Amino acid sequence: MKKVFITILSASFMMLSCKDDKKSSNSQTQTEVVKEQKKEANTAAICLLEKLSIRATPKAKGKWITSMSLGEKIELTGEETTDSISKKLYYKVRLIDGKEGWTRASFLAVNGKVATLLKEATVYKRPDLLTKTEKKYSTMDIIAVLKTQDDWMLVKGKRATGEYIEEGWIKAGNLSESSVDIAVAKFANVAMATGTMTDRIKALEELVNNADFSSSSFIEKLQEKIEDYKSKNLKIDTEEAAVD
Repeated sequence: MKKVFITILSASFMMLSCKDDKKSSNSQTQTEVVKEQKKEANTAAICLLEKLSIRATPKAKGKWITSMSLGEKIELTGEETTDSISKKLYYKVRLIDGKEGWTRASFLAVNGKVATLLKEATVYKRPDLLTKTEKKYSTMDIIAVLKTQDDWMLVKGKRATGEYIEEGWIKAGNLSESSVDIAVAKFANVAMATGTMTDRIKALEELVNNADFSSSSFIEKLQEKIEDYKSKNLKIDTEEAAVD
């Protein structure tokens, strides 16, 4: 009788041990699922506005943390909220240096690839030549590619001649995804928006003479722009001299 009792007791311990192991295994599995879901939530995005603010809270007047650069790749943490006052959607983002904060969702391209225009491109409403619009992206505009379909690309960004962030279709082959081209496009646009013609010439010359950017597709075009500015400057000087 004693042996039977010991046997039953041992079997009970074994069953409890198996349950604990199974419970531990299930708990571990659940933890792994949560980690995987969290990992999937960390989605990449592209900043579509120069000096886009990142704030401590999802509000227009939240404490400023830092700003992002046009074309910069960031990470979405998976958190989002709508400001109850402005009704604007905000995403929580993480920069490459680890800084985190909130920014406007409308100025980001989720899962987009940053690119720049190699030449002027007409915008279409849909991937169909019959849906042509009067809008055009200009050379060196920086945008994000959201989707490709046959020889078309759905892009999002601000046109040089536009006022807002827009989406539209353009023909493939008009874009460069080269990091050098994107950087040169950004700095060239800044240089060409500089005050005087002389300032623009100086800024562009510094850009084309920078060895880090020598492989860019835009160098020749920028050299032509420099010569154009110099010609205009000479004309202004000549006209002023004639007046004197």
